[in-house]
Amino acid sequence: MSASTDLERENGAADDTASAGVARKVTVEQRQAQFVEAYLRHRFSDRLDHFERGRKRYSSARTWTVAIAAGLFIAAAAAAAVGMADGPRRALWGFAATTLAALATAVSLYEATFGFRRLARENATTSVALQRLAVDGPTPDDVDGERLVAFVTEVESVLRYGR
Repeated sequence: MSASTDLERENGAADDTASAGVARKVTVEQRQAQFVEAYLRHRFSDRLDHFERGRKRYSSARTWTVAIAAGLFIAAAAAAAVGMADGPRRALWGFAATTLAALATAVSLYEATFGFRRLARENATTSVALQRLAVDGPTPDDVDGERLVAFVTEVESVLRYGR
């Protein structure tokens, strides 16, 4: 009976090893799915929202600075026109026109210095690149080790270089 008992033990040990291998495989897949879910929620979505907010903020800043500069230039032209018609106070209107033109130039310089247009474009480009990666990226239900590594590498490259 000892031979059959040893055989049963070996079969039981083999079954335990096989079930541990299956459990390990399931655990790795579960961990990969958890990683994908956490990565998509906390890293990917957060950065995508950041670049979308940046694009909107810089586009809005550019719109406002261009509108303010244009308004100041129009006001400067109007002050100059009134100065031409109002002879006794021509110097006052000339000073007002010059001041308004200088302010408009300062606002334009501010916009050009900070590069709101360039920053809006860079944020938009990065946002679009991340959205494209999201379409082809893995989901928590569909995880492949090689695909996951490639996805994370591409996302981090886009976040680093913005393309």
